[in-house]
Amino acid sequence: MDGGPPPDPHGPWFDVAAELGPRGYKYVPASCRHLLAATRRALTDAGDVLGRVPEARRGMAVGTNNGITTLIDTMDETVSGPGAARLSPATAPYFSINTLAGRVAMDHGIKGWNLTLTSPRTASLDALGAGARAFAAGRCDLLLAGTTEAPLPGRTKGHAVSEAGAAVLVLEPAAGAAARGADHYGTCRTVSFHLPAGAPYDAARRTSGDALDRLLAPGGRGGLPAARLISDASPVGAALAAHLRGLGVRTHAVPAGAGTLLPFLYVVHALARQGPPRLVAAASPEGGCALTLVRPYRPAAMTARTPDPEKEER
Repeated sequence: MDGGPPPDPHGPWFDVAAELGPRGYKYVPASCRHLLAATRRALTDAGDVLGRVPEARRGMAVGTNNGITTLIDTMDETVSGPGAARLSPATAPYFSINTLAGRVAMDHGIKGWNLTLTSPRTASLDALGAGARAFAAGRCDLLLAGTTEAPLPGRTKGHAVSEAGAAVLVLEPAAGAAARGADHYGTCRTVSFHLPAGAPYDAARRTSGDALDRLLAPGGRGGLPAARLISDASPVGAALAAHLRGLGVRTHAVPAGAGTLLPFLYVVHALARQGPPRLVAAASPEGGCALTLVRPYRPAAMTARTPDPEKEER
């Protein structure tokens, strides 16, 4: 789901305002509206899932890089110009990045574990990993994991490759879905790690190899899935691509946008498609890297159509 025009006239994009309704969202930041609409669609597609989980056991993890960048810039200009008294009382509550997920939590009674991640390029995949760890630690019984982005200000570096939109997954044990008669699309598993830009090649490759082994355990490297690597033209992205190829992973590099939406769209699209496991990777110039292994389960097309990232490569 995206807040801008569809990539093609037959795509699944839609009007967020129409999805949310005409009232109650006029002053909600665009990235929050995207996230609210994506969450509604995900929960509708999941069926009766919230009603089976107490509010205190519902969790959420959201990754974003630029969800409120424009809003914060506007607030800064107001404070340094006419003064803080001129801040809008409608938008001022969104001064903190975690208020985006907080608004979703208010709408859907998510009163348990809730985390917003902002790591450059990898935050959306990191949200999957952090959410899985919270689930394994017993901090929630149901997890919403997603990402949302909004365009950067026109004068900001990266504006030309800004992302706008959101995507959300409902994560629960397969047994839980089966107990309520629901299908599931598959599984995803994430490992995050750091590759210093100046690290010696052999040491950096060992780091990448260890991360891949953790991701594929306990099955090992037999039948390695193909990978999509979302990164910009940085030494870290080039190094991770070389490491993956050197480890036997067929890797296709995709230019990154300004945020963290595109990697998550690849995960969602992989779950929606029939086929073998797929690997989605992301890397930032600062050294942050994440690998997500997607194992599709459901052969049929998704009930709610999803955007195909193949048509969005920049």
